Amino acid sequence: MNTLPEHSCDVLIIGSGAAGLSLALRLADQHQVIVLSKGPVTEGSTFYAQGGIAAVFDETDSIDSHVEDTLIAGAGICDRHAVEFVASNARSCVQW
Repeated sequence: MNTLPEHSCDVLIIGSGAAGLSLALRLADQHQVIVLSKGPVTEGSTFYAQGGIAAVFDETDSIDSHVEDTLIAGAGICDRHAVEFVASNARSCVQW
């Protein structure tokens, strides 16, 4: 019978997408972290994302323009209230 190696950690993160890896980076200074992925990082959804974060970072941009762009791209399947919430809170979510 083959035995698998044992690993121990303080935090086990399942998923190596943007959220999982962001959490791993945040916790790594204080905890021993292991990240599990179902496959190579290049096969996950994050790898295929368009490379941008939809958030307002300067005065030439606006939350309203992000909302309208998202609603247009969503072609009628977006919930306006959800889009407005995300657009309004995106900056604070990515500035950590």
